[in-house]
Amino acid sequence: MVQQPKAPFGLRMPDDIKKWLAQRAEENGRSMNAELVQLLKQERNRDRGERANA
Repeated sequence: MVQQPKAPFGLRMPDDIKKWLAQRAEENGRSMNAELVQLLKQERNRDRGERANA
């Protein structure tokens, strides 16, 4: 199965958040993009769990 190319997504964020994300990404051996995707996936899964338990 061939993956479709992903369109770029411009994102503006405060400098302190960007620095935090960069530090976290480095600690986890990921790019900033990969770290942000991981954080969003975790939050999505948590959100789904809370909805299922409601």
